[in-house]
Amino acid sequence: MFKRSFLMVSLILVTVFTSAFIGQMMQTKDLPSSYDSGLTIETAFKTSKVPLLVEFYSDDCGTCRKLTPLIHQLHKELYRDQLTVVMMDVNDPAIQDIARLFGVDSLPALYVFDHRHMRKHQIPPEAFTSRDKLQSALDELLSRLS
Repeated sequence: MFKRSFLMVSLILVTVFTSAFIGQMMQTKDLPSSYDSGLTIETAFKTSKVPLLVEFYSDDCGTCRKLTPLIHQLHKELYRDQLTVVMMDVNDPAIQDIARLFGVDSLPALYVFDHRHMRKHQIPPEAFTSRDKLQSALDELLSRLS
């Protein structure tokens, strides 16, 4: 009787811990930070020949979780030679000063920064609702920068 109870409790514990681990893995799989290339804004300013797409995000932001994959998909498919993507995690204390300089007051925040002319252009939050709207906003901005 004791062996059977011990076996049942062990089996339940293994099941609980396994499901918790799998749940945690599924939650962290698509965090915005998992898309971060580690490119700093300073390095991007020095090395990029094209405008910067600066994304301010937080892993805690639901909209950021939906938007970040779209940004990176569009970059990979359409804008690889036209934009350099720089991700800025506002939970990092070093990034908070940069976010203030950009005027970030809500997340996510997207800016196209033309560092040749030292101009920033905010992508309106209405563009975050779909891939088509985001692509349209980026196309419009890039045409104005050309």
